[in-house]
Amino acid sequence: MQKTVSSVASRTVVKKSPAFAVVPSGKTWPKKLHATLSDVGRLAGVSRWMAGHVLNNGQGNTRVSESVAQRIRQAAQRLNYRSNQAALQLRGKRSLTFGLLVNSAGDPLRSFLVQYADEEAAKVGCRILIANTAVESGRFDKTIGEFLRRGVDGVLCMVHRWSHPDFRALLDHHPHTVFYENPGVAGAAHVEVDRELAVRLAVRHLAMRDRKRIGLAVRTLSRAADIARKRGYEKELRSLGLTMNSGLIFNGETHGAIFARHNDITKQWDFPFELMDRVIDQLVHQAKADAIVAHNDFWAAALLRRLKTHGIAVPHDVAVVGNLNHYLADWTDPPLTTIDPQHHLAAQHMVRMLEEMIAGTKLSPAHRKILITPRLIERGSS
Repeated sequence: MQKTVSSVASRTVVKKSPAFAVVPSGKTWPKKLHATLSDVGRLAGVSRWMAGHVLNNGQGNTRVSESVAQRIRQAAQRLNYRSNQAALQLRGKRSLTFGLLVNSAGDPLRSFLVQYADEEAAKVGCRILIANTAVESGRFDKTIGEFLRRGVDGVLCMVHRWSHPDFRALLDHHPHTVFYENPGVAGAAHVEVDRELAVRLAVRHLAMRDRKRIGLAVRTLSRAADIARKRGYEKELRSLGLTMNSGLIFNGETHGAIFARHNDITKQWDFPFELMDRVIDQLVHQAKADAIVAHNDFWAAALLRRLKTHGIAVPHDVAVVGNLNHYLADWTDPPLTTIDPQHHLAAQHMVRMLEEMIAGTKLSPAHRKILITPRLIERGSS
């Protein structure tokens, strides 16, 4: 209890501050370190049970008028009430929170997916707890435990496989987990874009514009996703009766410069533009490509820039198609034709699958994998 001292005519008078809080309604309420449901109920003029029903997502047939619910929420806000998630879980209540694992929420390959996942979670009355796992060594493993302590209902995992996370440990601790892209763990529920079809759409689009020597530029051919791209490329060329030429496939893995370089001064990642010069040298100068399907929109944007430097006009001399439909596609010169992986659909399916798992629905093997159909967005580069 706080004390204030004043001197009046050589006498010391001790004034005690009142042990209550004044709230906007004019009522006073005892100060506590943690307000309880009973406190909220008394301030709102309702029972503790009714306050808990409104604030902790009560289920059942009980109906509370909107005016009463609003009064309860206002009382909770005035008292800074916070629900005890651990206690709720012991009573079988949901935390209405999803954990979301991502290398970085700012990763342009995942940022739209993160945004849409948050929107889809809100539609089912849940919130997202995001963990950026690439910020320090061991963060992925630490977050698994943190999500347990936070009592998340389930996990949405969007971490890239190339960062070598322990997906098996994640599933052992959080069986209610849905992945974006196949995690390589048998039986894991996941959603992924049909990469084979994505490249087929790009090749078909270019062939319809009378391109005869279509090149494919990928970062690596050792990952399943990129092997699928190459498979789609070859299948579509055969279906169109176009000549197969190994020289028209650029594998960045054989050129050493695979990933962007971290700039310790700007704290950002610098794109290795010299890699695009190697793409141009192999595909355009040597193999005489008149079109290139690029690994993603960032490769494609860099290609547009370097082709211009080499005096090669796009799309007149060489057409370019990207993959991602990032917002930068509208800002390149010329605007970039690209494949849209439809991240909004992926997010919808991921949240739906997670909700079904949390509800106790046993997903069949056929329903544990969702393949998203991509679409081609035509702009000026083709």
